[in-house]
Amino acid sequence: MNVLYFLRHAQAERGTNYDDDRDRPLTAEGRRDASRLGRLLAATDQLPDGIVTSPAVRAHQTAKALSEGGQWQVDVPLRSSHALYQAQPADVLEEIQALPDELGAVLIVGHQPAWGTTVSQLLGSANVSLPPGTCVRIDTADHPWRELQFGDGMLRWMLPPGLLR
Repeated sequence: MNVLYFLRHAQAERGTNYDDDRDRPLTAEGRRDASRLGRLLAATDQLPDGIVTSPAVRAHQTAKALSEGGQWQVDVPLRSSHALYQAQPADVLEEIQALPDELGAVLIVGHQPAWGTTVSQLLGSANVSLPPGTCVRIDTADHPWRELQFGDGMLRWMLPPGLLR
């Protein structure tokens, strides 16, 4: 079985103070929420083998806060993909299909509305919206990532940050 974790970036500063939306950082609450999620993933032995983020500052900060807050004892490779910023579900699926097969569990950090729509399509016929900091675990068949198609996923859990406070 392969595992996908879809994480919408944690709560970020409002965009009015930033010329470029990609520059918005996390709020203190957003950092705390991401840190709590990192602790939960570590405590339940659900660490990803790799992380892919949008290039937005808030997505990178969310990914970093996970590992720092959870004090992950392993170094989880992190890379950024420009395809995940202002993405469409087909862009996200293409990014997943390009994952190396040795990664059995991957956490992908990005943005609404693409995250909710992509999760919905992976599950087949759901209507999902992800508030900031919400993480979804989707299990898929144990086959190469390049074979993954919409409708192949099974929802394991969905966790909004308020449940960890």
